[in-house]
Amino acid sequence: MKPTNMIIAVVLLISGHLIAQPAPDFTIEGHGDLYVLHNTDNTVRVIAARNNGNVLDTTLVQLPENLKFHYFAAAPDSGIDFEFQLHKRIKHSWRQEKPEKTLVVADLHGQLDAFVAFLKGNGVVNDNLEWVYGKNQLLILGDILDRGRNDNGIMWLVYKLEKEAEDAGGRLDFILGNHEDLVLRDDIRYVHEEHLIFAAKAGIPYADLYASHSELGRWIRDSYLILVVGDNLFVHAGLHPKITEKKYKIGEINELGWRFIGIPTEAKKELHRRNELLFGDSGPLWYRGLASDAERHSPLKSEDLDKVLEYYDAARIIVGHTEVDEVDWRYNGRVIAVNVRHYRNFGKHRTAGLLIEGDNYFTVNYTGDKVKLNK
Repeated sequence: MKPTNMIIAVVLLISGHLIAQPAPDFTIEGHGDLYVLHNTDNTVRVIAARNNGNVLDTTLVQLPENLKFHYFAAAPDSGIDFEFQLHKRIKHSWRQEKPEKTLVVADLHGQLDAFVAFLKGNGVVNDNLEWVYGKNQLLILGDILDRGRNDNGIMWLVYKLEKEAEDAGGRLDFILGNHEDLVLRDDIRYVHEEHLIFAAKAGIPYADLYASHSELGRWIRDSYLILVVGDNLFVHAGLHPKITEKKYKIGEINELGWRFIGIPTEAKKELHRRNELLFGDSGPLWYRGLASDAERHSPLKSEDLDKVLEYYDAARIIVGHTEVDEVDWRYNGRVIAVNVRHYRNFGKHRTAGLLIEGDNYFTVNYTGDKVKLNK
C-alpha cells in the first residue's frame, strides 16, 4: 500500500507491554477470527487470528481513512477472502416497497462456502465478492452466528455488502435470529470450539468480541426483528396469535428488539413488561408453529394465521428458524419456510433460498437454478 504523510501510532500488545510504533501499512488481516472494538478513549482495538495461528492484538490510536481489513476463511483451501472498510450502519425502513427482485436466505450458521456459492450463483456478487445485484434486495433471516466455523466471516461479508448495495441503489437487510441473541447474552453452548480457543488465546471472553462496543456487536444490535416488503412479512422464527392479541405493533417489536437484544432473559422481563411474551416461545425469535410438522410445536391453525396476517396487513409470512428439507409453501402459500440445512444441501442440487420477482416466487439453489413455487 502507498505510504502516507499522516502519522498513525499503532500500539502493539506484546508480552503484556504496550509499544507504540508507526503503522507499517493500513491493511489488517484476520484468518477465521477478526474483531474490532471501540474503546472509551476513542482508540480502536483489533483482535484477529494470524495465518500461523497466533493472535494479533493491536490498538489504533487513530483510524486512518484508508484502513482496510482483509478476512480469510478459516479453511485455507476454501479460497474465500475479501477486503472491507468500516462504515456507519445502514438501516432502511421496516416497511418497504418491493424492488424488482428480493433474494432471501436464512440460518447460514457459519457456512461461508455455501453462502458465497449462493451469492455468486444467483448473481448477487462477482468473483471478487463485490455487489453486482444493482437495485435489487438481499434479505437474510437471522442466525448467521453459531455452529459453523466461519460465522464471523459471514457477518463481515454481509457488513461489507450492505454498504456496496446502498451505494448501488440496492438493499441488504438483516433480521435478527435467536442465535444472535444467544451470543450477545453470553450463551456460548453453540459456538464453534475454534472460536473459543481463539478467544482463550486472546485472553478475552468470546461474548466480549460481540459486545456493545464492538463493531459487529453494534451492527447486530441495530437490526430489526420484523421487516415488511410489499405484502410480505419477514421474521426469523414466526409469530403466535398471542402477539397480535396483545396488540404488538411492528414498530414496537423492532424498538424493543434493538433496545433489549443481548440482555439476559430474566433481565429483559424485569426491564420491560412486554418483553416476556416478545422474547419467549411465542415471539419472533423462537416460535416454530408456522413451519414445524412436529406435534410438540403445535402447528398454528389456519384461522389463527389469518388473524396474524390481517393484523399486520400482509399476504404471507416468510420464516427461517425451523429446519425444512427444501424451501416450501405452507398454509396454501400464506407461509414460506426457507431454513434449509446448508451444511447438507450445499454441493447437491437442492434448494438454498427464495427468489421473489414481482408476484412470482421461486426456489433457488446454489448455482442459481430456479423453480416456481406452486401452492
